[in-house]
Amino acid sequence: MRTLVLDNGSFAIKCGYTEDETSAHTIPNSVMRTKRTKRMYVGDLIDSSTDLSGLYYRSPFERGYLVHWDVQLAVWDRVFSNDVLGCTPSETDLLLTEPMFNLHQIQRNMDEIVFEEYRFASLFRAPATRLVEAGARDLIYGAEGSDPECVLVVDTGHAFTHVVPYHMGRQIASGVRRVDVGGRLLTNYLKETVSFRYWDMMDETFIMSAVKEKCCFVSQDFKRDIEATRGCVGRRRGRNPLGLEYVLPDFSTSRQGFIQGSQPDDHVTDSQLLPLCNERFAIPEALFHPSDIGIEQAGIHQAVVQAVAACPAEMHAVLLANIVVVGGSACLPGLRQRLQSEVQAQVSHRVRVFAPQDPMRWAWQNGCALATQPRAHSWQVSKAEYEEMGAHRTIAHFGSIA
Repeated sequence: MRTLVLDNGSFAIKCGYTEDETSAHTIPNSVMRTKRTKRMYVGDLIDSSTDLSGLYYRSPFERGYLVHWDVQLAVWDRVFSNDVLGCTPSETDLLLTEPMFNLHQIQRNMDEIVFEEYRFASLFRAPATRLVEAGARDLIYGAEGSDPECVLVVDTGHAFTHVVPYHMGRQIASGVRRVDVGGRLLTNYLKETVSFRYWDMMDETFIMSAVKEKCCFVSQDFKRDIEATRGCVGRRRGRNPLGLEYVLPDFSTSRQGFIQGSQPDDHVTDSQLLPLCNERFAIPEALFHPSDIGIEQAGIHQAVVQAVAACPAEMHAVLLANIVVVGGSACLPGLRQRLQSEVQAQVSHRVRVFAPQDPMRWAWQNGCALATQPRAHSWQVSKAEYEEMGAHRTIAHFGSIA
């Protein structure tokens, strides 16, 4: 019996078999339609298209929750097909992630589809933060260390950022905090800013997502950097060290954009150049100051302090020393260091923030390790048990081990 780990994120699916790391895939969790040809592409099939300008995205998720099941089933069909994983559900155990505080109706739909439509042999369903906590030991103490008593997981996802404290592997529900800033909001914010200042990029989600990933970073001193970039428009005009120019793809000779100077650019025209300066660090600043863009909530550093304060006092020092940050936005250079310095400025205990080498796939990697442990079998629900217990007891079972 094979075990499939499927981290079902709202932006991308990370999936693969526990016994075969070469089977790992990262696939867009959306159905895309091209602007010019109107063709539809499911998941990774978009890689075969050269018409990437003005892509229209349809996601299974709405405000962080799985509600468009027709889209999700289309993507899962692609993932389980012979072209990707070659999965035979009746001979496969499934470990599947779900959003924090997932609604019971969504959980019921998910269990029914897994067991009744795909007919998987067994299911273990848990939030991605649970998988992150299970592998925190390797980050904090190394492979030879013991499991940490307390862990604070900061998951900067596509729709939200969640701060989730754990004690002895159990989630402390009263300490969970959510900030309504994620990767999607940052991309949209970048699109609006660039469209107002330079080129109209409002329809170019694919391009601007790549610009964010390649060019943006988290400032360690925002006021200093914003002062240093006064009057800066890209690198050519003013030679500011924080400015650069991004070469936009033309989708005929180039499919991916790049930072000017990082590749040969003999055929680049001025109409392909997107100047960037304070946008590079002003966009990610929304993670720490959501009120700057009209979201009256605490920043992620304040959410961390609030989450710790909601836990028993004897846990505070350990939680602050064992902060693990993961998710797509955790890939932004400087995020870990900034989060540590901001939290340290507000508390008296020593603060340590850890980030894995690959924050996007960390939950999936830990899921693979967790699924091979003997205790994982007690968390699973087999198809026969699901048919005997019913949906309500299955939901209660997974809720008891979250």
